[in-house]
Amino acid sequence: MIVWVASYPKSGSTWVRAFLSTYLYSKDGSFNIDILKKMIGEFPDYNILNKFMIRKDFHNLTKVSKNWIKVQEIINTNKKLIFLKTHSAHCNINGNVFTNKNNTLAFIYIVRDPRNVILSLANHFGISQKESSNIIIKKMRILYPMSKNTVLPATFIGDWENHCLSWKKFNQVNNIIIRYEDLINNTEDTFKKIILFLSKFTEIEYNKKKLDDSVNSTKFNKLQNYEKKYGFIMGQMNKFFYLGEENNWQNLLNTEIEKKIRKSFDSEMRQLNYI
Repeated sequence: MIVWVASYPKSGSTWVRAFLSTYLYSKDGSFNIDILKKMIGEFPDYNILNKFMIRKDFHNLTKVSKNWIKVQEIINTNKKLIFLKTHSAHCNINGNVFTNKNNTLAFIYIVRDPRNVILSLANHFGISQKESSNIIIKKMRILYPMSKNTVLPATFIGDWENHCLSWKKFNQVNNIIIRYEDLINNTEDTFKKIILFLSKFTEIEYNKKKLDDSVNSTKFNKLQNYEKKYGFIMGQMNKFFYLGEENNWQNLLNTEIEKKIRKSFDSEMRQLNYI
């Protein structure tokens, strides 16, 4: 069954996947990007989606959404525990739900202060803060990803607040909400929290040494050094592992944009103790 690692873009899901793949699939708690890519894939899975539709229609969200559950049912046929990353909102497109309790064992949702998401998106795509802020407040935002001129499946993300709420409302399955800021400020305890959460309904066990080694090898500065040495291509224009804890909206974000974001997302930001 599927365990989702879900988040709005640039909110820390890659860091969580790096840790999980290291803890669960490495022998000694040492990070390896090949393990990450092999063991924790991304949804929608275009290889399986090819069975149901032609690639030129992958940017037609309506057609893609008709196959979400079909693809998940194929993924779940092996009855194994499967971790999948997604940036999709838990949405409903013309009656087609992104996922359901029959295909989902649990989800880990990573959320990040939207003011810092703006800064990270701006770096990732090489755009201005204003352009980045417009992305996260657009309620009907859809991603149309490409990879080496290859069309990848469209993904509905919507705006930052409704993306978060869409997953929080999916409470029929096991779930945990992780703040990116807690990963930064209390890394070991937060990752331990994730492992203990998974241990409640899977055969995953807490191992302090493996946890310590996995946390150490996936610290933000270690991943930055890994990127410098080997590269880390995720469709970005600039460095993927950018500033980490130094990505602080209080020092870097335009004042008027900050006010606009606070006004737009007041309720959910208060719920998450961002204001």
